[in-house]
Amino acid sequence: MLEKAYGESALSKTRAYERYKAFKEGREVVEDLPRSGRSSTSSTDENVDKVKEMLMENRHSSLKEMAQNLDISHESICTILVHVLGMRRVAARLVPKELNFLQKEHRKQVAEDMLERANSDPTFMKRLITGDETWVYEFDMQTGQQVSELR
Repeated sequence: MLEKAYGESALSKTRAYERYKAFKEGREVVEDLPRSGRSSTSSTDENVDKVKEMLMENRHSSLKEMAQNLDISHESICTILVHVLGMRRVAARLVPKELNFLQKEHRKQVAEDMLERANSDPTFMKRLITGDETWVYEFDMQTGQQVSELR
């Protein structure tokens, strides 16, 4: 019944029984208790920055090379690239899922260059041409063909 009402956010039947048993035995805290095991030490901000630097120097560097240079596991490199930096592998090349730090850096450099040119050359902004090009398709009834024109 809870699953129908709350969908995926509801506790499963097994977890509900486990929680009930724990509270019956005297547990008072609702939050998760600390678990045993080693905490992740590879996905630190320092390692993320080093991976960014390595990618900016050479986008074709392999995961194995990165792992050896940083002395961390291959899986940690994959986690940093995929989950932290938002990258994915396509045809043996890392490409972004969305706008990533490399593209942001490139856009920042282009914007700074444009500002520098605009400040140094008073005619620069007058020489820029912007606009919205739209293709409009029409159907000519007499010839029975589709005609396209740029507006």
